[in-house]
Amino acid sequence: MGTCGFTGWIGLGWAVERWQVLNTKTNKKPAMTTKPAGLGKIHKILIFFVIINIVGDVGNVALWWANSASRAASLNTGYIGVAAGAGNALIAGTIVLLAVAAVYIAALFGLLKRRTWAPELIIAVSVANRALALVLYFISPAFAFWAAWSIILITLSYFDWRKMNTATAAT
Repeated sequence: MGTCGFTGWIGLGWAVERWQVLNTKTNKKPAMTTKPAGLGKIHKILIFFVIINIVGDVGNVALWWANSASRAASLNTGYIGVAAGAGNALIAGTIVLLAVAAVYIAALFGLLKRRTWAPELIIAVSVANRALALVLYFISPAFAFWAAWSIILITLSYFDWRKMNTATAAT
């Protein structure tokens, strides 16, 4: 049995020499590195739900323009219809809803690039959207559905934001 050059241990020199040979062949450093944890299913579900939300917002605007009955039900009878008038309610509602969709699109790009501000932006725009909808639009049974949808988005965004901060704190 040989001796190891840098440890001086008799009998274990062959193991260290073998390790050094394997290391020089692969040119890999024997460092312990950790990869940041993947964001997982919550992040993917949140991306999917944000895409659905964007499609829903744009689809709602298209429905308002195509169907005057849906426009009359949600726009004309709410505060936006009273303040802006029935003719201008469509334009004002379109601007508001497309602005919200644009912010969700910005958040979607942030989610795709795994930016920590993206879930926070989704939380902020969801809360603002529900607050504006409460004031601007007619309150109907569909409002309860969209309120539940906003709560789901906020919850998923919070869990995703927490996971992102945990992953960046570990690195």
